[in-house]
Amino acid sequence: MKKLPIYTLLLLLAFACEDKEIPRYTIQGNNIMEGTVFLWGADDEHKEISSIRSDSSFTISLTLEDSAIFTLALPDGKIIPLYAKPGITATLQPDTTLKSGWSVNGSESQALHDSISRILDATDDIEQQKKIIEEFVNKHPISEVNVELFRRYLADIPTPDNEHLRKAISRLGGILQDHKYFVITKKLLEKKTGNVKHRMFPTFRYTTIDSSEVTLATYSDKYLLVNIWATWAKESHEQMKRLREIKEKVRSKNFAILNISLDSDTAKWKNAVTNDSIIGDNVIDYKGMNSEVIESFNITSLPYSVLITPYKRISDYEMKLDSLTAASIDSLTHKHDTKNKQKKKKIKR
Repeated sequence: MKKLPIYTLLLLLAFACEDKEIPRYTIQGNNIMEGTVFLWGADDEHKEISSIRSDSSFTISLTLEDSAIFTLALPDGKIIPLYAKPGITATLQPDTTLKSGWSVNGSESQALHDSISRILDATDDIEQQKKIIEEFVNKHPISEVNVELFRRYLADIPTPDNEHLRKAISRLGGILQDHKYFVITKKLLEKKTGNVKHRMFPTFRYTTIDSSEVTLATYSDKYLLVNIWATWAKESHEQMKRLREIKEKVRSKNFAILNISLDSDTAKWKNAVTNDSIIGDNVIDYKGMNSEVIESFNITSLPYSVLITPYKRISDYEMKLDSLTAASIDSLTHKHDTKNKQKKKKIKR
């Protein structure tokens, strides 16, 4: 048998590769309101945009060599997670049992996601949702559906239970724990203990709005209320106005307020401090969410308040200023003052 020259074999292989069709994933929908549809991948590997056609439909198709998780945003603001697989054409279906209003006729993972989401969406009880997710993890420890469940119901909520989130992640299969989302989440959780209380507050050095320098040592022997806020966070304005009412009612002199703004526009920040008559030491942190103080807490919404003891330790966190009273602050400072007096008496003896 005559042997083919090596270059001929290489040419044949090259043509064979060219002829091999790369599989695609397609998502389509009908009866969609006019506007723009956005689709993006978890790692930003894919970003697709499609305008709704005159017949109220859209189609997005992209090459896909492996399974992937996407997010689809419709013109009405509805967000839909997609579990994409190569070679599949998925279709949106109206579904009032889901909060998004749409289910997806697609892969097995997609069907599993829509099924568990119906159960979770049926209750607003966070503790009940935790139990449901825990049961799901026990049955499906390596299912990629866990990525969306953890993100939506355990992590991206106003006050996440970090300790529960940490334990829940530990129950996942090893393969899923190596998923980029869980790797990043675990790194964030490693920066905190399960209970932030009693930890030392991070050191800092800021220049106040009146050009004075403040550090953690500036507030020695005082209870310090730290408020993290921003002019662009709507809820911040009303909450920060509450500070004056608290401060004026506190009798103790051993209480101070530090307001850390995450703004980048200095002029806008100064105007807000003046117009809202925000009391306390006002500073701005240009590092924003990358600053050490901010990264010490799993902050998902502003404002965010932390109470620090005279010993620089965290007394309370994730506090709502509406629930903070002058009486509770006076009670804390009184206990601290009493202990100090007792210590001084012992020293004199």
